[in-house]
Amino acid sequence: EKSAESVEWMEQCELLIPTKGNTAEVVLTALHRNFLGVDEFLGRVALPLSDFDHHEKPKSKWYPLECKPGQKKADYRGDLEVRVGFTVVASDKIGGSVSDLSKKKKGSSSSINKVAGNIG
Repeated sequence: EKSAESVEWMEQCELLIPTKGNTAEVVLTALHRNFLGVDEFLGRVALPLSDFDHHEKPKSKWYPLECKPGQKKADYRGDLEVRVGFTVVASDKIGGSVSDLSKKKKGSSSSINKVAGNIG
C-alpha cells in the first residue's frame, strides 16, 4: 500500500572525492523496509560528479528514481530531492595553505590577536 503523504529523510553524509576526480559518480538507492524487516528496492539515482561545479553554492534538485541497472521498466518510481555541496580542503600535496599554517612565524599570532581585539 502506498503512503498518501510525502516521506522525508534528512540524511546527510560526507564523501571523499575519489582519485578518479569528476569521472566518478555517487549512486543513491532508496529502499523501503516492510513489516517483515525486508528491504524492498524503490529506485536509484546515479549522480555523475562531472555534472556539478564544486565552486557553486549547494542547491537542491529533484531526480527521478530509476530501476536497477540492466532493467528497462517504464513505471513511475517517484522522485528523490538531493542537495549536493562541496567542501574544498587544502592539501600539502598540492601546495595548499595547510603547509603555510604549519610554519609558525614569529609575531603572527600576536598580529591575529590585535586584529581580533579591534573587531570585537
